[in-house]
Amino acid sequence: MVTVYTITYNEEVMIEFFINHYRKIFPNCEINVYDNYSTDLTVDIAKKYGCNVIPYDTNNELSDETYLQIKNNAWKNSKTDWVIVCDCDEFIEINESQLINEEKKLTNIVKPIGYSLMNNDEIINIKNMKYGFKDSRFDKCILFNKKFIKEINYSVGSHGCHPVEYNNDVKYNDTEYRLLHYKYLSPTYTVNRHKMFGERLSENNKKKGWGIHYSFSSESIIKYYEETNKHLIKLL
Repeated sequence: MVTVYTITYNEEVMIEFFINHYRKIFPNCEINVYDNYSTDLTVDIAKKYGCNVIPYDTNNELSDETYLQIKNNAWKNSKTDWVIVCDCDEFIEINESQLINEEKKLTNIVKPIGYSLMNNDEIINIKNMKYGFKDSRFDKCILFNKKFIKEINYSVGSHGCHPVEYNNDVKYNDTEYRLLHYKYLSPTYTVNRHKMFGERLSENNKKKGWGIHYSFSSESIIKYYEETNKHLIKLL
């Protein structure tokens, strides 16, 4: 019923959890992993779980221009009408029966409400993460029906989209679903991920200010943890 598309670079911490989540809510889904030549176990884990791995090269740089090209086009030849286009740390909460109901209501884009989970301990235990905060940056159009959508036209980070339909009007869901974002797995993990991506920013990214948050100092990230921790709510 659904085909999943994601982009990875060194996601060995997240990839198994990601695959298990989408195989649970859509048991027969095909998962396509566009991998940017990861240097860890990402590809091995993805292949172990039967995912299709498609390598792509950016000369060892983080290139949002390339990300956009993949996310805006990879899904167009999917065998299923419904597709999910997301990052490896994004988890939509919807299942097959709910999606069938949306289809009956003529919904062709499901735009969930975004929430970010946060773990303040240094020990990473993704399954036990329960608390987080509402994060409107992740109100994303990650699930849509390509039978009706000709172009999705994501903006940088896929935080916005400007869909072009075929013959019907774009119809969004009126039932609320959540998109859980697992970025803040621990303070040190987040600092190290920012450092890794910051060092890989392409010149085009730097010129256009894309992904500039990856250049934030470790002190500012820790301070963000401390301030945000005061306002966390139970999500799971």
